[in-house]
Formats: sequence, structure tokens, C-alpha cells
Amino acid sequence: MTPVDPPPPPPTPGGQPRWLVVLLAAGLSFLVAAVLLLVLQLAGVDRIGFLGLLLVLIAAAVAGGYATRAVAGRLPPVGRRPRG
Repeated sequence: MTPVDPPPPPPTPGGQPRWLVVLLAAGLSFLVAAVLLLVLQLAGVDRIGFLGLLLVLIAAAVAGGYATRAVAGRLPPVGRRPRG
């Protein structure tokens, strides 16, 4: 019986650095939360409780995460431009 070769290591993930994706997700989530709160204000809601704010933040985080996953793959790779 011959030994089985281990599977090759997975390819290194290309694309954006993790810190950029995290900042993009945070920014998009903040933008979604601001828009949701603005829509609530335009709808005539004067006060929301703690639970309402928590629901807005959770919805913004989920929407920002989905938007980041959709956008991050389409961004050009990060790198330094050649001089000249």
C-alpha cells in the first residue's frame, strides 16, 4: 500500500485586504443606519425605544454585510501604482 499524498494547500485568497473589507462594511452599515433613521423621522416617528434602535442597528449591519460582500469582489486589487 502506498501512502497518499496530502491534498495541495488551498490557493491564497486574492482580492482585498481584510482591514479594507471591514472598514467598507462598517461604513456601509453606518450609512444604512443613518438612512433608516432618516426614513423613520420622515415617517413621523418622534421617539424609538431601545428595542427599536437595536432593530435598526441589526438591520443596518445585515444590509451592510450583504452590500459589502456584493461590492468587495468587484473592487480592483489594492496595490501601489508604478512610478512614472
